[in-house]
Amino acid sequence: MSGVTILSGSPRAFTQLEDASMMHRLRNVVGRFLVVGAVFAIAVVAAPLAAQQTTGKIEGTVSDQAGAAVANAQVFVVGTSFGAVTNEKGYYFVNNVPVGTYSLRAQFIGFAPSEVRNVGVLGGQTITQDVKMQSSAVVLTGITVTAAANPIVPRDQVTSKGIIAGDLVDHLPVDDVRSVISLTPGVVESGASAGVSIRGGRPGEANVYVDGAPIRGTNSGAPRVNLGTNAIEEASVTTGALGVEFSDAQSGVISYTTRAGGSTLQGSGS
Repeated sequence: MSGVTILSGSPRAFTQLEDASMMHRLRNVVGRFLVVGAVFAIAVVAAPLAAQQTTGKIEGTVSDQAGAAVANAQVFVVGTSFGAVTNEKGYYFVNNVPVGTYSLRAQFIGFAPSEVRNVGVLGGQTITQDVKMQSSAVVLTGITVTAAANPIVPRDQVTSKGIIAGDLVDHLPVDDVRSVISLTPGVVESGASAGVSIRGGRPGEANVYVDGAPIRGTNSGAPRVNLGTNAIEEASVTTGALGVEFSDAQSGVISYTTRAGGSTLQGSGS
């Protein structure tokens, strides 16, 4: 065959035509890879560029009427969620603001809110907009609190008083008034007929009142009147330094308030 040398046992040699064809195909493959890579690179670069063309930036300083910087002032683009807070030099910077025309508002305590209108944002550009603020006194409305004087510990009351309401007595499984007043601190029953002992005193050393009327005096022994528990509206035991109205009471004062009658007959039994 013309132009070809074939040796037994040796690798086959390519013709010049075949070499040219292979080089052509190789160039095509490499070219395709280069084209794909270039397209991908352009797409990657073009994406942020496209985004930059649809958004812009606003920067500037916020100062008072004397030109001093206002730090920590709130600056926001009205009608959007974009905003910033000024630094110690009064500088602010708002990024990624969509292209358009906005109003810029600044506010800080001690100053009247200031608004700059018709701030145009251009795609891919930084707009500088300074804001001036006027100092303004803050008016605080007064609050008046009116309440009755009710000290936790009244200075004119040095006694201790325990009160048991009749509603509680109705739910107690007792039928003896001594068992009722024994629920208050310092009161102990002293036997079947001896009455009660207040703060360790003898049974007869306490004054007993029913609806404000004294029932027995000092050292009079057991109570002269026995009340049913269903007749009690309120029971109280007063201890401590008693007032002059109870000067003859040595250990304390027991007071019962009975229930008012009605048109319905009521009663109980045990």
